[in-house]
Amino acid sequence: MPRTARKKSSTGFYHVIARGINREHIFKQKREKNYFIRLLLKYLDNHEAEIYAYVIMSTHFHLLLHVDLEFLSHYLASVLAEFAEYYNYKHNRNGHVFQDRFKSECVENQKYFWNCFRYIHMNPVNANLVQNPLDYYFSSLKEYETEKCKIIHPKAIEIYKSKFSDFEDCLDFHEKVQRQIFIDIPEEMGIQYIKAARAILEQEAHLLGLEGAYEVLEDMELRRKYKEKLQDELKITKAKTERLYQSVKSCIIGA
Repeated sequence: MPRTARKKSSTGFYHVIARGINREHIFKQKREKNYFIRLLLKYLDNHEAEIYAYVIMSTHFHLLLHVDLEFLSHYLASVLAEFAEYYNYKHNRNGHVFQDRFKSECVENQKYFWNCFRYIHMNPVNANLVQNPLDYYFSSLKEYETEKCKIIHPKAIEIYKSKFSDFEDCLDFHEKVQRQIFIDIPEEMGIQYIKAARAILEQEAHLLGLEGAYEVLEDMELRRKYKEKLQDELKITKAKTERLYQSVKSCIIGA
């Protein structure tokens, strides 16, 4: 079956993710993360790519970058192939290191760009590795704090400074509730949907002046409207809406 062609972004910005095969912790050690970061830098000039945000987790990575679509695959192919060679040699193994090909999504507007920027930096917090995103070493947030570009492009600092009054303002932005859904490994996608659904529920309860979110779930008409809003805002099927509702219900008032 032929692969689906990648969509071309009208802005040239893409959010990219790839994970280790069979959920392997291919970036478990610091030196593996550092080696991957060096590869990202090594091939930047050759492929005319500009990185605006990144995070290297133990099983996967995220990139927010600006690049022509025709160069995107060349850039990632070079980075992933050399890392796979390094990883296989280091661990005395053969075969694929990454699960399938990398995933990408188009970043078509500023709102999506900044929400994606935040989501990438908050990955270690959402994974319960750190409480403060600034405490995670293998992400681009430190580069924004120091305004010294190691991996990110100098243009990234320019737009960062036009968006935020200072770094504290940037950190405050990272604390805001996220309701947009971004590509990620399946486990993280599930967490995103539940968090977004709970945020929508709490907003509904607040707008209705209710004592708590559970009151929305206990009222038949309010429950129906909540499910409709979930399906509409999160762009999911009716069946997925019902599964998501059941998950939220279990969290709020029990099974």
